[in-house]
Amino acid sequence: MNTLSRYLLREVGAYLLGGLAVVVLLLLGGVLFEVLAPLLARGADPLSIGQYLAHRVPEALVRGLPIAYLFALLLALSRMAEDSELKVLLASGIPRERVLGVLVGFGALLALVGFVAGESWVPRELQRANQVLREAILAKPRALLQPGTFFRDAYGRTIYVGQVDGQGFGDVRVLSEGEVLTAKRGRFEPGRLVLDAGMRVTFDGSRPRTITEFERGLLPLEDLAVSPPTKPADLPLAELRRRIAEYKKFGRPYHAEATAYWRKWAEPAASVAFALFAVALAFWMLGGSRSLGMVGVVTLTFFYYATWSVFRIMGEQGVLAPWFAAWGPDLLYAGVAGLLLLGGKR
Repeated sequence: MNTLSRYLLREVGAYLLGGLAVVVLLLLGGVLFEVLAPLLARGADPLSIGQYLAHRVPEALVRGLPIAYLFALLLALSRMAEDSELKVLLASGIPRERVLGVLVGFGALLALVGFVAGESWVPRELQRANQVLREAILAKPRALLQPGTFFRDAYGRTIYVGQVDGQGFGDVRVLSEGEVLTAKRGRFEPGRLVLDAGMRVTFDGSRPRTITEFERGLLPLEDLAVSPPTKPADLPLAELRRRIAEYKKFGRPYHAEATAYWRKWAEPAASVAFALFAVALAFWMLGGSRSLGMVGVVTLTFFYYATWSVFRIMGEQGVLAPWFAAWGPDLLYAGVAGLLLLGGKR
């Protein structure tokens, strides 16, 4: 590695570490504020919440790495442009392609690390995070429940909770072989599930045999385990491919899964697009008395997050093609980079 490469990576690397720390804290802060703070207020064990957050750190690192790299590139190159370091490089006969090659190569390395970690380290840690909930669910069930949660017990029954509020949970369904129980309300007690205002339906094959209404029912439970709702983005590529094929076969909507599949590739690859954009912008600014400043750096970084969120939602709703919803923000930054590079040449 030559002197120029070491210098560029040292300058960008310092900002990258600081930016990554900030982005990870912001992402974890969002999880804490939106999800975990209400659980703590309802009596969830703080130690369990802390363990859950710790297992979510790898996901935040992988997701925040491209954003932090964009922030670091803009900040470092903007400073080098303001201090005339980039002009000195050009005057010394070092073309901008040298700078571009170093930073794009480092971006490609970050993309590879992010992709591999996203398919190995992150899924393992998410499973461990869910395991924390499984171990804590019986101790504080009301605090840890989320709408759409499934349980399984030692008897092979599946229990679905559709609603959660301050009084407990509702829209309860218990499925077992030959029998379905539904109830408006439910609550856990040691060793059992209490159901209120429900209905019991037994089946003979696929045909209902008996239908019985009840005001209050007791269901014994053993070795209860929870399966919290899983977002498509949390699934590995193999599982996403399986779901997409299955949903297509049965005519079910698959836009969310397909968007998540393409995002598995596009999100890490954003580091390469960001390197192109940042270098092109920095050398383009040399053409006049332009200065990006901290406000411009933060704005351009936030703009990616905003477009990423909007494109993701549109892809999941089927408004945009899944591949374009995933790759759109990358293509936008790469396209602007191409225009700036051409403008710089002129």
